[in-house]
Amino acid sequence: MYYYNQLDYSNEQYNKPDGTKTNLAIAGCGPTAACIAINNACGKELYTVTQLRDLAQSSGARISNGTDIDKLLRAICKAHPEFSFKATQLNKELLAHLKNGGMAIINQGDAYNVFSTAGHFVVAVQLFGTDVVDVYDPQLYDGKYSIAPRPSRIELATVYGARVKIDEVSKATQDRNPCYWLISYDKPKEPAHKVSYTVGRTYTLQTDLKIRTGAGTNYAQMKRSQLTADAQQNSLNETMAVLKKGTKVTVQEIKWIGEDAWLKIPSGWIAGYYDSNLYVKL
Repeated sequence: MYYYNQLDYSNEQYNKPDGTKTNLAIAGCGPTAACIAINNACGKELYTVTQLRDLAQSSGARISNGTDIDKLLRAICKAHPEFSFKATQLNKELLAHLKNGGMAIINQGDAYNVFSTAGHFVVAVQLFGTDVVDVYDPQLYDGKYSIAPRPSRIELATVYGARVKIDEVSKATQDRNPCYWLISYDKPKEPAHKVSYTVGRTYTLQTDLKIRTGAGTNYAQMKRSQLTADAQQNSLNETMAVLKKGTKVTVQEIKWIGEDAWLKIPSGWIAGYYDSNLYVKL
């Protein structure tokens, strides 16, 4: 799971629209909560906190009293259509969403102190049982959930926040509309490629091919002296590494860059299918 704490970003500005200077540690719970929710929803670090700070400012989501989460999430969804979200007041919708593996941003209000004494965004990351919400708090500090009245309003303080019953979450959001933003992620389907390769299979070079240190023409060509003994025997007698046409290679890894297929062999990387040309086949 991904976690970020806005208190780590005191040197990163998050100024108000009127130019008043402040920073992410003070006012950045919005971008930080969004970063926690989005990255955990897709299972990878798609954004950094500072990148979402920049997006909040460029999209108009930075407002005088904090962050307009609706605007920030719309900007994220525009850039990444695989994401979507729904704003809701309903506890049952939050619980169902968490049960199905979704992430949600909770809108803590001013009236009832669970996560903060005033407005604050936290993230619901999972559900325990039927009614206990595991919350990641982007403004967590030592002893936060030991301060009264919080011990009586949570089930358990955790490394990244607290576990809280839905009734207490509901009280924390009672003076907010919406209470929750439910974030969904539809994993993009892998593109259908014009050719296919299989790890572990042996293929034949259809032309002389350079061996590179990585997958792509931006990686350096290897030297012949760096190759395995077998590869040296099947390479041109030149300083730089070039495998001869007809050489058989076993694929250890495949990396697609658009429609281009790069193949890792014991000595390095070669282009299997590049710029609509088939260089390696069975």
